[in-house]
Amino acid sequence: MRPGPLAFLATLAWAAGASAQPIELSTVLRSVEAHFPLITAAERDRDVADADLLSAEGAFDPAWRTRAAAGPLGYYQPLVLDTAFTQPTTLWGTQFFVGYRFGQGLSYTGIPIYDGKVETNSLGELRAGFMIPLWRNGPIDRARASIRRAEIGRTVASLGATQTRLEAARSATVAYWEWVAAGRRAEVARSLLALAEARDAGLGTRVARGDLPPFERTDNTRAILQRRGLLVSARRALEQASITLSLYLRDERGEPSLPAASQLPPTLPEPVVLPPGCAAREVRAAASRRPEVRRLEAQRAQQEIERQLAENQRRPAIDLVVALSQDIGDGPQSRRPPVLEAGLVLDIPLRNRVADGRLQAATATAARIDAQARMARDRATVDLRDAASAMEAARQRWSIARAEVGLAATLATQERARLTLGEGTLLVLNLREQAEAEASVREVDALAEFQRALAAWRLAVVAMPGDESSCERGATPVTE
Repeated sequence: MRPGPLAFLATLAWAAGASAQPIELSTVLRSVEAHFPLITAAERDRDVADADLLSAEGAFDPAWRTRAAAGPLGYYQPLVLDTAFTQPTTLWGTQFFVGYRFGQGLSYTGIPIYDGKVETNSLGELRAGFMIPLWRNGPIDRARASIRRAEIGRTVASLGATQTRLEAARSATVAYWEWVAAGRRAEVARSLLALAEARDAGLGTRVARGDLPPFERTDNTRAILQRRGLLVSARRALEQASITLSLYLRDERGEPSLPAASQLPPTLPEPVVLPPGCAAREVRAAASRRPEVRRLEAQRAQQEIERQLAENQRRPAIDLVVALSQDIGDGPQSRRPPVLEAGLVLDIPLRNRVADGRLQAATATAARIDAQARMARDRATVDLRDAASAMEAARQRWSIARAEVGLAATLATQERARLTLGEGTLLVLNLREQAEAEASVREVDALAEFQRALAAWRLAVVAMPGDESSCERGATPVTE
């Protein structure tokens, strides 16, 4: 169906004012990826997660501890030095240690007999050993739990960044097509005004000749004023859409860049029809791909780690300690053989409300996340179905509006011919032109609604910004 006079005039007006390269949606999406502040903030969350992991890994840093004591005054004058390196590991919570100890007297009085164990040979004592927690802190402890939580936290942050990128791309897409639609509406209003203004001079000539009543030109003047008001409103809507789009369209410094009307693309894309059964297939798979669902699943895994830790902390502590020591240098014969010691350390809590409370909290939090994840999966399904329904409704509205535009344009053209022949009235012609303009606006609205629904579809199926879903790649143009 051929475009009517309003659509033709709108195209000419756009072409006359187009002095800059039209802004494409891909340009806006690239700007969002590079400069949108919320995406930058989400990326910083990943940096925070990396820092949290580094901090958690610090629990397994080696430690060096030294103790020195001396008694320069008094009957006994001991000198004691004890230094040791410890290395925690992730192997069942095992800790290794190696150390050196020196204990001698500063004078002939030496070390008191009741502290004889601190005395060493002349060159001190070397020792090494390990400690293994057999029950509590064996399968899991706070340090290893923190690392596992931090590793999952990186996944949580990454999924959060992905979700932010998808939502930002959807918002930018909606803002872009609303800007394009506002430009098209403004062109329709401008073309409608141009018709009345172009007709005014001819009406004045006919009134002067006496073959047209003066009130006809007065009515045309009224129509001009009305259409100027409509154009002011349309321009305001275009300016508002431009300002909104500037949040996503940014310059090289990341500052909002206000798009000019001359950068509007000439048309909105026509709707397409998705392949049969495509929406149903996407519904089955969409929930598992949604980043908010996967994010909640990762948070659920973190709470499972907390639950395992709290459960373990309720158990008694049974630690096996093995140490080998060797005195070196001159000293009594009794201190020359190496000494191997092994022991068990038992710690049985009589009450353990700390672990009990943490277990209850972890269980309750996990149940809460499960409910949130179920809602997120349901929402993913609903969003996808709603987007598919919205696309189909917008396609039907556009098809109807396009047919209406054609008929309204034909009627308006015929009414102009009747007015020229003196058989019609200006009142009826104004109504015909107004009907054509309203139908053109409805066509623009339907096209914009389809693009908004398409953006929601892409978010629902987790197509990355600027990408097409598999259904879109198999879509076909609308046929009459």
